[in-house]
Amino acid sequence: MHIEVFRYRVNPDHQDEFETLYARMAGLIKGLSGYLGHKVYTADDGEKLLVGYFSDFATVEAWDRHPEHKHAKERGKNGVFAEYEVMVGEVVEHHSSKDRNKEA
Repeated sequence: MHIEVFRYRVNPDHQDEFETLYARMAGLIKGLSGYLGHKVYTADDGEKLLVGYFSDFATVEAWDRHPEHKHAKERGKNGVFAEYEVMVGEVVEHHSSKDRNKEA
C-alpha cells in the first residue's frame, strides 16, 4: 500500500475555484483502479491535511499523470493554494483494531 499526504492552505481569493476543482478531482479519482480512499483533516490553525490511500505505486503515478489532475495541480501552484506540501510513501507496516476484530 502507498499513501499520499497533502498539506495545504487555500488562498481565500480562490476558495470557490478550489471547491470546484476538489469536487471534480474527488469524482475522477474514484474511477482509478487501485485507489482505496482518502480523508481530509483540519488542524487547529486551519491547515488542511489530505491523506490518500492507494494499493500500489503504479496507481499513485497514474493519478499524478492524469490530464485533469495535472491541470488542477498547475492551478494549485499558480494561485489556488497559499501554500502546500506533498509527500508520497510506501506503507511498511499496517495494523488496526479492525484487523483484531476480524480474528474474533
